[in-house]
Amino acid sequence: MAIKGKFAQWDQLKPLNELDENDLIYLYSQADIEELEPRSLVMAETGQLAYLLEGEVSLLSGGFVTESFTHLQKRALSPLFNEMLEEDSAILTSHGRILLIDQELFGGLYSQTKASSTIELPIIDLSASENELFQRLLHAFKQKRLKLPALPEAALQIRRVINNPQVGSDEIIQIVQTDPVLSARLVKIANSPLYGTWREIKTVRDAVRRLGLENTKNLSFSMSFKLLFSAKTSLIKQQIERIYEESIAIASIAYVITEYQVPKLDPDQALLSGLIQDLGLIPILKYIDEHPSLMQTTEQLGKTIDNLQLPISTLIFHEWNFDPEFLEIVKHGKDWTRDIGDEVDYCDIIIAARLFYLQQQDELPVPDLYQLPVIDKLGLYEYQDDGQFFIDKAEEEIQNMRKLLQSF
Repeated sequence: MAIKGKFAQWDQLKPLNELDENDLIYLYSQADIEELEPRSLVMAETGQLAYLLEGEVSLLSGGFVTESFTHLQKRALSPLFNEMLEEDSAILTSHGRILLIDQELFGGLYSQTKASSTIELPIIDLSASENELFQRLLHAFKQKRLKLPALPEAALQIRRVINNPQVGSDEIIQIVQTDPVLSARLVKIANSPLYGTWREIKTVRDAVRRLGLENTKNLSFSMSFKLLFSAKTSLIKQQIERIYEESIAIASIAYVITEYQVPKLDPDQALLSGLIQDLGLIPILKYIDEHPSLMQTTEQLGKTIDNLQLPISTLIFHEWNFDPEFLEIVKHGKDWTRDIGDEVDYCDIIIAARLFYLQQQDELPVPDLYQLPVIDKLGLYEYQDDGQFFIDKAEEEIQNMRKLLQSF
């Protein structure tokens, strides 16, 4: 008999009570309760946790009674059978009810709880409805049911192994070659004006050698970016398409700023930073897309996803083994007056790129773009004393990068 509703001690059974409430509800929804007559025999079974919910039971070992208790006693909060003890069966001495839990399912939920508890989620101020949505998203994440943007396995493998000093270019080439689409994209970009020379690249091996391992890592993700965006309902589809177009534009500007103004930093990492800064919004939107009852107005939806972006991004980047500096960009990428001193970082570049993008959209959130610390630090006033601002001077190259990204 499948469980319907909660029973008296549902949140006290050990070790089930180490799960959060949502996980417990899910676990019990998959469990069974057996109604048993007096003198019914219950056998210890591998892969199953049994609990006494009602009645009185005697535990047996080799046919001899080792312990007796009722559902009102503290002992009933623990499983009937313990691997460390010798009891192999139990007999009901009254009418009773036994709860049967799938041990493998519990183990999976427990492992995910422990794993997610090691992720330090940021403290944010949420409304009641936003907090309810966040808890549902977190619960879905723990159960591996939250639809994270789907990256090609090759791109994920490259990110996992690239920092291993024992992994060289041959291993990375082999990984890339497992994905024909990714292989073709890397060869294409290796032949683009950004990296190309007089000699045409035709093989993955030559493409990886021309790009370098670090660029291959970042570009493997960037070239797969478009695959992450899809939706069913018109409102959510509209939101996701807006995020895609904004991300492409900001990433292109960030690449060119880095290439010309910050030689110490990597343009490809700036490109990747621009692409993924809003990636945490996608699983939120997709979850709402699949649960129409959560649908909100465009204005409410925008506020909700903005507030949930950081904690969901934290979960995603942890899952994908992304460096902590990417979260710094998610956290501070809209701090227009950010000033951390003379040293330039990728967050500075993304702030500047987003501001230039918003200026192009006539949505500039500050009175004077050229009074901001990041613009000054990056030297983005009038460019090289020729009377043109940087963004105008670099417009052609920005558009070329934007077209290249959209072509994949």
